[in-house]
Amino acid sequence: MVEDREIELQSLQQQLQLLSLQKQQLKIQSEEIDHSLNEIEKAKGEMYRLVGPILIKSSKEEIVKDLNDRKSTIDARLQILEKQEDRIKKQLTDLRSKK
Repeated sequence: MVEDREIELQSLQQQLQLLSLQKQQLKIQSEEIDHSLNEIEKAKGEMYRLVGPILIKSSKEEIVKDLNDRKSTIDARLQILEKQEDRIKKQLTDLRSKK
């Protein structure tokens, strides 16, 4: 039915928009981590990191490791989102070609 196809088309478009927003947020987080890593490389002296509402003294190595771990997690999530996005784009293309 045409109505069912239209509903599915709208649903896929909404999913694609949501994935795009999620990707954008993750890319911003990744850029913030890159910026933080650059600033840490320049920094000298004591370093602190925010854990919840408090600051904890940490070594430069601990902070760099934590940021690199977060970046790896974000990169993995971005790859998953990109695969989902490709799958949904293919579904949209297939659905549109059936019209």
